[in-house]
Amino acid sequence: MSKLSAVKPAYWIAGVLLALSIVVPLLVSTYAKDEPRLWGFPFFYWYQLLWVFISAATVSISYRLVMSVERKRRAAQGLDGAADKEGDL
Repeated sequence: MSKLSAVKPAYWIAGVLLALSIVVPLLVSTYAKDEPRLWGFPFFYWYQLLWVFISAATVSISYRLVMSVERKRRAAQGLDGAADKEGDL
């Protein structure tokens, strides 16, 4: 079994969401225009601001996906997280 096939779908989804949040705002040709305006603001301003909120949502979704998989993995291994908290002291 290859290491690639051992990766859970949640990790793939999280990776794609995070990659989109990084790559799309870097594509200048998608927002290098003045029109349409929203409340008097040029497109390139409100489009970039919109991506701040979209990125926050995708990071949140990715975090929840990965943490749910990690919780299931730890539960299957018999780890409850209490040992991690004791080790941090």
